[in-house]
Amino acid sequence: MLAIVASASALALGQGAPPAQGRGGAPAANQPPAGPVPRLANGKPDLSGHWTNPYTPNMGAKGTVRDPKTREVLSFPRLGEALSDAAASATGGGGRTFDLPFTERGLKEWKEYDPVKNGDYAGSCLPFGMSRSINSPHGVQIIHHPDALAFLFEQNTWFHWVPTNDMKWPDDLPESWNGLSTGRWEGDTLVIETSHFNGYTKLDTAGHPHSKDVKFINTFLRTDSRTMEHTVTVIDPKMYTQPWMNVRTWRLKNYPDVIMEYSCEENNGGIYDGGITPWKRPELVD
Repeated sequence: MLAIVASASALALGQGAPPAQGRGGAPAANQPPAGPVPRLANGKPDLSGHWTNPYTPNMGAKGTVRDPKTREVLSFPRLGEALSDAAASATGGGGRTFDLPFTERGLKEWKEYDPVKNGDYAGSCLPFGMSRSINSPHGVQIIHHPDALAFLFEQNTWFHWVPTNDMKWPDDLPESWNGLSTGRWEGDTLVIETSHFNGYTKLDTAGHPHSKDVKFINTFLRTDSRTMEHTVTVIDPKMYTQPWMNVRTWRLKNYPDVIMEYSCEENNGGIYDGGITPWKRPELVD
């Protein structure tokens, strides 16, 4: 099977959203009441399944940015201020605003992000990065073992491995697009910390910046047989004056919706005919 898109740049620039119904447009069948949380052999929740991870092209959308300590909507100076000197929005709609608690550097990078003029790594079919893969609209298969967890992203058939058994990553691994993750349990909540990035990626389709020193803290709490609460906290003092959080709900996909092969390059002629501005590695990343 091959999942293809008319142009990978459409997703890179935030155009289009996943269908409200299942693959093929068939309405979801009536479901029986959800059952209890399935468990692994060690008694911890089993997160296995083919999940709908909500498409999140803009992590700074109004009302979604929360304080990690209280989970209340976060308030900070200049919130909502229009940025008339910023590049056009990468996701359509109105102009860019001061929507996250930016540092001076973070604000500069937010205002200057222009994927049409300067290219974008996702439009060039390079890895989306940990944050943007979780934000993508195509779904993710989780395979869970007591000692580890694997995310199989349909987005370009990428994967991400998370040990949960105190395994230590080798010290000499190069910095990477997706970073290195380790998982631990806090009660029934799986907490995944990810760092060691190459600094090339953005948080989302909108282009919110992060440095190579960013740390993501993702939590997953399965609340019943079909539902999981997901939070992501962004900690990056170079770009943001304080940590901030998104909270989302994941739901299991129903058969016959299955994870499919995805080829970004196929039918994405813009890479080859000049329709997409080629992305170039930044000269300075820190």
